[in-house]
Amino acid sequence: MAIPEQQEVEQNELNTQQEQNTSSLLDALYCEEGTWEDDSEGEVLQEGPSVNNPSGDLFSISLLEQDLFWEDEELLSLFSKEKEQQTSVGVSNVESDPFLSRARQEAVEWMLRVIAHYGFSVLTSILAINYLDRFLASPCFQRDSKPWMIQLVAVTCLSLAAKVEETHVHLLLDLQVEDTKYLFEAKTIQRMELLVLSTLKWKMHPVTPLSFLDHIIRRLGLKNNVHWEFLRRCEHLLLSVVSDSRSVRYLPSVLATATMMHVIDQVETFNPIDYQTQLLGVLKMTQLHLFVNRLR
Repeated sequence: MAIPEQQEVEQNELNTQQEQNTSSLLDALYCEEGTWEDDSEGEVLQEGPSVNNPSGDLFSISLLEQDLFWEDEELLSLFSKEKEQQTSVGVSNVESDPFLSRARQEAVEWMLRVIAHYGFSVLTSILAINYLDRFLASPCFQRDSKPWMIQLVAVTCLSLAAKVEETHVHLLLDLQVEDTKYLFEAKTIQRMELLVLSTLKWKMHPVTPLSFLDHIIRRLGLKNNVHWEFLRRCEHLLLSVVSDSRSVRYLPSVLATATMMHVIDQVETFNPIDYQTQLLGVLKMTQLHLFVNRLR
């Protein structure tokens, strides 16, 4: 087999495995049992410190000892803010409406292609999808809107997310790449930006799954290759999770915790349950809370 063909086959296998991981993760959140199962075998890290080496532990004993002295004000604030967001955001019909779900999926996939094209951060991706979902759940978006409306909303949400997070923001016309179906003038997007901003009440720094992931990562300290790989895999899987319309029904803390627990299964093959228990302890959550406390 030629090298390019082999690389293409390997990439297709990787994409298929990632889709299976995302599907199993969201399916597990629907499960009523307090267990976490995955049919696929997790990968074992080939580089970095050994999991048997204390320096390579995801959650070291020193972390747990120090955690006794940590002030949990930030974590409590995150939980409080996500509860406020839950009550302030309207009920989304994305999951129950096949047309809207498909339109959202196309919009999210397009945004992620543009983000990859320009090398924007993971946070920009999460914010853009968050803005999109909140706007779609608002009365401002009508189910019978013109076909081009959701594309305009997607461009607008991506533009706003880039302005919030990125240090270099491209021109509005330049953002409309990667096989966009419609092309909008800059002034049209700018007017839409004002509508989205007012609809979201100018709350452009919401609590997201990354908020909780970053909280845990800062406690870990990212002192070795295992932690960096843990972060990379969590971010990669989290993007796939929030791209699925089923994710809109879950709290950010639930999505973040489920993602981290799933990745722990992949990077820790000896005692993942111990590390998952430590993770839940740091987040002040129980496994029952993980599966029951969901968006209604």
